[in-house]
Amino acid sequence: MREPMADRPASRVTYDFVTRAIARTLGTPGKGYFALLATAVTLLGIGIVCLLFLLRYGLGLAGYSHPVYWAVYITCFVFWVGIAHSGTLISAILFLFRSGWRTAVYRTAEAMTVFAVMTAGLFPLIHIGRQWYFYWLLPYPNERGLWPNFKSPLIWDEFAIGTYFTVSTVFLITGLIRDIAAVRDVATGWRKKLYAITALGWRGTNEQWRHFTRGYLYLAALATPLVLSVHSVVSWRSATSRISRSSAC
Repeated sequence: MREPMADRPASRVTYDFVTRAIARTLGTPGKGYFALLATAVTLLGIGIVCLLFLLRYGLGLAGYSHPVYWAVYITCFVFWVGIAHSGTLISAILFLFRSGWRTAVYRTAEAMTVFAVMTAGLFPLIHIGRQWYFYWLLPYPNERGLWPNFKSPLIWDEFAIGTYFTVSTVFLITGLIRDIAAVRDVATGWRKKLYAITALGWRGTNEQWRHFTRGYLYLAALATPLVLSVHSVVSWRSATSRISRSSAC
């Protein structure tokens, strides 16, 4: 049996030992994992049932009535956007300032950002009422002269969320390349093949490190002002009109 890291002297803790210790946690999941998975699937089923009720009986179930078109979904949208921004600020700003304790939290913060943005993006789609017309919110050319309605704040939300999601996802994946490559080197079987593909050929050469450090720096510098701009759009559309959100649908 391998010696626990806590019982190993600091002089004997190498990078290879840390990599292998972390990789062992990616093995066969235990009962706790399946319990959490069952809970998540149950919550997903409840959400699908609620959405079906919403499609059947309309947005009135959420408290929407003329001339009030804000109610619970837009409140949840703003909440999840704020959660996503906190993750980007923690990761990007700490990286720009070269904070030493960033390494303990930045991967969790980046993953939180991506999943929070995905959750926030659901609420404008739910809010339109007729979800089967979700493509009206997509930024394709306005050849029909009717939709997408660029005067609707609902469209602004989708533009802001789409941009923020793209940058945050690239930021997360770029940082994960080195970690995936480290796990690839100690994995076996089908996992090794999967990690070999997702590591994007990372070998840790000087050339790769040079491109990585520059690209990661540029993404961090882009993500930081993007936090302010996206939340400015979210706040700005709140001040435009009480009822303009309904104009998208």
